[in-house]
Amino acid sequence: AKLLHIANSAYYNPSGAAIRGLPEAITRLGVNLVRTTALAVAMNQLMRSREMAAFSELTRDLWQHSIKTAAAARILARTHTRVPPDEAMLAGLVHDLGAFYMLYRAMQYAELRARPESMRYLIMQWHESIGVTLLNALGLPTEIVDATIDHDQPRPLPTTLRTLADVVYVANLLTCEDFDWLYPESASASGPGEIALARTAYGEIISQMDADAREMMVVFS
Repeated sequence: AKLLHIANSAYYNPSGAAIRGLPEAITRLGVNLVRTTALAVAMNQLMRSREMAAFSELTRDLWQHSIKTAAAARILARTHTRVPPDEAMLAGLVHDLGAFYMLYRAMQYAELRARPESMRYLIMQWHESIGVTLLNALGLPTEIVDATIDHDQPRPLPTTLRTLADVVYVANLLTCEDFDWLYPESASASGPGEIALARTAYGEIISQMDADAREMMVVFS
């Protein structure tokens, strides 16, 4: 249902010719966007499950950050690189999938449900490595997995975006200002100037990023 809805949206169907079959929708959208949609729907359903109520604030922040990063990655790929935009959007969406998985596991333990602050700390320490393991287990393409490795580890801001990893790193910087609880160590190590540098260098996409993120929230929610 989501795939048909997206395939018939104004963004992917400017001609207005309605698609009614799933094979046609998949052909129009492409494999990467189909993957993105499947994962986005699963992440959103997980976020809204009753069992996750104890972590509602964490999951809401993660979901919004993931959507914004996906939107930023797609725009950066389209405007600054030759990386396929839909591939960049998928990488942006799943770059923090390890954090979602950690919350899913934590909800099975009463002592962790009662200590959300402890979960924040555990997520900051482990979500990157767990995410890489999870993405490999899900069978995502190597280039997607590789782009998420060390995405929160400070490094010099790329002046020219050459790889998918560059795109994910910058997209994450552009959006982590609103979700700084996820990345306090990265922020302190790189300094607030690193985020400011990214927003100065690539700030022209921020308004479009926000608009695309709002549209994606509607489509995937």
